[in-house]
Amino acid sequence: MIAECHAAPQDPVGTWLADTFPYQHTLRAEIAADLRRCPVLLIDPPNKSFFGHVVELATGLTLCDQSPYLRLLHCLGHDLATRLLSMAGYRPTADAAKTYNVWHRGGSALHPAHIFTVASRLAYVRSLLNDLDRHRFHAGDVARDLLERYPRLLNGRPDETYRTRRAFRTVWASYSNGFHSALRSYGPATAELSLLDGRRHADFLLGTTVLEVKSGRLDDDRYLDELIRQIVTYALLAHHDGLRVTHVAVYAARYQRLLRYRIGELTNQLAGTPIDLAATGAHLAALIRDRPRRRPAA
Repeated sequence: MIAECHAAPQDPVGTWLADTFPYQHTLRAEIAADLRRCPVLLIDPPNKSFFGHVVELATGLTLCDQSPYLRLLHCLGHDLATRLLSMAGYRPTADAAKTYNVWHRGGSALHPAHIFTVASRLAYVRSLLNDLDRHRFHAGDVARDLLERYPRLLNGRPDETYRTRRAFRTVWASYSNGFHSALRSYGPATAELSLLDGRRHADFLLGTTVLEVKSGRLDDDRYLDELIRQIVTYALLAHHDGLRVTHVAVYAARYQRLLRYRIGELTNQLAGTPIDLAATGAHLAALIRDRPRRRPAA
């Protein structure tokens, strides 16, 4: 039985993925059955997309030994950026003004409220950059100017902030109870992994595992189909880029579940036949290069 293709017919990448990996429906059914057995966190953040950014950024701030999200930090004033890095547990290792990549993680325990504050501020910067990237080539400069003039852009409405913080506390209590240690065990973390010269970005590279963090619902075939296309794309592009990758993983925060697959076994299962990762990754890369280039993600 061939899986139903939910990709738009005019999307050559989606069509190629559906044709090359016709057994995605098998994995979709496996994941759906797995998640149905999981204890689901009862959260209802007011802005699901923003909440997803907050959870991803908070995860990166606790996994990365060297300060991540430099593009976001450079949109902020130096005092605020260094204050946020300190709040997230990072300490400077060199006396270089505005060079945030020389900050490294300290050993002190972090309070969830501090992580939420830092992650939510950076999530507002990311949202602003994503809006500007759709229209401007120098979004960083524009965002920096806007945030200097209107610092309240880094604050949401009090009622939305309260509901977002409450949902975050629930997710973070679950994350801290084993998932953080499990993800750290995969290896050193790189956030916002740039693939194919920035045409795609995965959430993380942990050692040899490409990781996607999902805080939203995965109880619909459309969501799972998109997730499967996403992890297959990132796995193939990482291999094509010459990265030493062996696994792809998904942290489904709402479902308190960590899924991890060996790349070769995953692609063979979805294709129904052994896959040449080098040739398949090169073909996918060529298809993506032929499409109009996306603006860089924040």
